[in-house]
Amino acid sequence: MQESRMRLITIAAVAALAATPALADPLTREQARADYHQANADAARAQIQKENAQAEADVQQDNAASAQVQANAAQADANVLKDQADTRQAQANSAQTQASIAQSEAANAQARAAQAEINRDEALDRADEARATARVN
Repeated sequence: MQESRMRLITIAAVAALAATPALADPLTREQARADYHQANADAARAQIQKENAQAEADVQQDNAASAQVQANAAQADANVLKDQADTRQAQANSAQTQASIAQSEAANAQARAAQAEINRDEALDRADEARATARVN
């Protein structure tokens, strides 16, 4: 855009030189030449600035692409870790279920043991009574 503007100024200056006889004096022509050279220098500086800005944009684009690659890798690592955590959670849930089942089975076994002890005590009591009855008879 800056380059186009400078060209337009240059064309306008040349057209003014050609169209106006008053500009024919040497001082005016010299000023026009100086303006022309200044406009060319400005255009050259603008071109350099444009190229520098483009180079900087290219570097930033490369940096952004590199950062995106790193972000993608980090996301993939996070997904793997999440999958591992989900697997561990499922294993923990399964172990908890197995522990609950074992605890229930242990409680049932304990209740059966208590009932067996009661049955044994009753059997011993009946045996004692039978012995006592047999001694009496």
